[in-house]
Amino acid sequence: MGKIYLQMYSFMDGTMNDSRENLRLAAEMGYDGVELFGPLLAIPAEELKSLLDEYHLEPISMHAPTSDMVEQLIPLANALDMKFIGIGMETMLNDDAVHAFAGKLNRLGKACAENGLTLTYHNHTQEFLPCEDKKVIDILMEETDPKYVSFELDAGWCAAAGFDPLALVEQYSGRIKLIHVKESDRVIGPQQPIDFGSVPKDEKGMPVLPEELKRQMEEMDKTNCVAGKRARRLESTQRNCRPSRMSGIYCRT
Repeated sequence: MGKIYLQMYSFMDGTMNDSRENLRLAAEMGYDGVELFGPLLAIPAEELKSLLDEYHLEPISMHAPTSDMVEQLIPLANALDMKFIGIGMETMLNDDAVHAFAGKLNRLGKACAENGLTLTYHNHTQEFLPCEDKKVIDILMEETDPKYVSFELDAGWCAAAGFDPLALVEQYSGRIKLIHVKESDRVIGPQQPIDFGSVPKDEKGMPVLPEELKRQMEEMDKTNCVAGKRARRLESTQRNCRPSRMSGIYCRT
């Protein structure tokens, strides 16, 4: 039976104290380990390792907040004995940006490999937009070096884009090392990413998004989870997935 890990983003909490409590909840629900995200990355490595050891959770991977932060998180990943370090999303607004990002993945992947880590890239729906005569995901697969770059297929976003996750796994056998499996209750098609460079920023440099856009983004990322019942949904999902390995994060290596 394969191990099932929980992406900590699933809790949608924004403080370090909440994140500490969520590690306890993840263990209580029966997950084998976690993929770290957000506030957890700000906890000192020694304290974070102690928490993970206390709850018997294996930290399989982490998502860097941006691709530019991958290299500075390598020491933390090594301190926690991780296998992977991931990029959750990259905004690619045109074909040239797709090719440029493939090159960046190769550079970052080489740096990770030199430190005993495997770099992964996690898709949303934008990776299924057309790029020249192919899809963005095809270009990224073809132009990145398998020695340095692997992929974390989000089956929920793949299905929401209108594509078959199983077919993609079969097409790119060996390149997909981790799989996010979650519920998606509708097909929305590939979505063009937001050009955050043109969005007004606050005093901290964070994008100031219109309320309607924030509402739409939140609605798209609920993945059929009723507000206020997320923890119960995560627990039942973990329990129900065991026979089929169809929830959380499944490690294929």
